[in-house]
Amino acid sequence: MNAIFIITALVILLYFAYPLWLKMMADRATNDGGQRKEIDGVSLVLLSYNGREYLEEKIKMLLEELKEFPRHEMIIVDDFSTDGSRDVLVKFRDMEDITVILKEGHYGIPHTMNLAVSLARYSNLVFCDQRQETSRNILRKLVEPLGQKEIGAVSACISQVDKAGCASVIRRYENYLKSGESMAGSLMGVYGPLYAMKKNCYSPIPGSIILDDLYLSLKVMATNKIIIMQECQIYDEHICDLHDYRRIRRYLTGFMQILSEKSLLAQLPRKQLTMLLWHKYLRLLIPVLLCLCYFTTGIMSLKEPFYLVPFILLTLVGIASLTPAFSRIRSMIIHFARINILYVVAMSDLLFRRPLARFDLQYKADK
Repeated sequence: MNAIFIITALVILLYFAYPLWLKMMADRATNDGGQRKEIDGVSLVLLSYNGREYLEEKIKMLLEELKEFPRHEMIIVDDFSTDGSRDVLVKFRDMEDITVILKEGHYGIPHTMNLAVSLARYSNLVFCDQRQETSRNILRKLVEPLGQKEIGAVSACISQVDKAGCASVIRRYENYLKSGESMAGSLMGVYGPLYAMKKNCYSPIPGSIILDDLYLSLKVMATNKIIIMQECQIYDEHICDLHDYRRIRRYLTGFMQILSEKSLLAQLPRKQLTMLLWHKYLRLLIPVLLCLCYFTTGIMSLKEPFYLVPFILLTLVGIASLTPAFSRIRSMIIHFARINILYVVAMSDLLFRRPLARFDLQYKADK
């Protein structure tokens, strides 16, 4: 049973060795340092869906930012909101350089993005969500790097400090990894709430794709670089509030989709494929291994009292992390335990329920 602890420790050490590998890759990465081409126009796409409380202020802020560009437009596509968002958007319909599309059905983000890009007039795209707040003068800083030939997309950075001013160690570490990836040659996935992309690097997104930002990033990095602009700050809700079971299950389903896209992965250079598997997929093993360590500790506590204390402590932390009163506490330990438990439950759901569902459907069809 000690083998479980050893394997878990090795996987965790391997995962945390990733930044060291990025540093080595960054030292080898070359930058042509060529002149930047002047940005000739920007089409900003605002994705709208049931965000009435954010919309008007967000649109006004973006319009002010777009004045930095001589040629610009805003394309707002509402994916059949039901909260009154459409009443807000109607007020902007007759404004110059704004196109408002009110869809007559809820078709999802890929359909919304593909539709907006088909209408875009300019060669530089900016994709923006409605909920998050951003630092000022962000669009000019975000779009300017697209003037370099080798750069296909630029991501803004989700701040480690949330809207309420609370800091997150997890977010800080994720930003550290993304900064290392950017310097090493390409970012493993833009931050979906705000990023810029050359229109000729955009690939239509299949309607079934869940992780649209990761899918597009993989398409771009097959031939171009993706970088992150740390000074372009996005302020979101606290990471504890964003990691619920439904969202985690959605992430895992999206990651499984990406793995099934063999032609997409085959296009990636070896270095980028290594980064994808190391950053995005290796860490998915950690919750499973930690869960095995927990149960192993419980089994061993039946024979050796030494393991009883850590088993009881782990059990109490796990129970606290799933109790609403404790889960609201901004504790890294509580949040770490909660997110790992939710990942294990979601993985079990996806691995076992789906095959059973398929078997049940086949059984009913045979009958």
